[in-house]
Amino acid sequence: MQSLMLVVISCVLTAVGQVAFKYGMNNISVVPAGNVASMLVTVLFNPIIILGFACFGAGAVLWLFALAKLELSYAVPLSGLTYILILVAGVVLFKEPLSIAKIIGTALVAVGIGIMSLQV
Repeated sequence: MQSLMLVVISCVLTAVGQVAFKYGMNNISVVPAGNVASMLVTVLFNPIIILGFACFGAGAVLWLFALAKLELSYAVPLSGLTYILILVAGVVLFKEPLSIAKIIGTALVAVGIGIMSLQV
């Protein structure tokens, strides 16, 4: 059960990191293509993007611990939880459109996670 919690927390942290990346990039003005160095500095020193890297990195570290305890063929499909969290975050936080294809695809991921969890 503890290993499953590592996977869940890893997925949540990864999703939070992705949301922070999106939010941070939405708030950065587009820099002309010729000024890549300036854009890179702007991106890498953006506090929200730094938070995204911290969450994403923490999620990756927890993922490593989960992989040490769980079978790879069991753990990796469970990471699909991240897709579900990202869909919800996109719709709720960024007002992204919710299509039938997104709903069906995410439902299939959820059903797959449910089936995989029966193995425990």
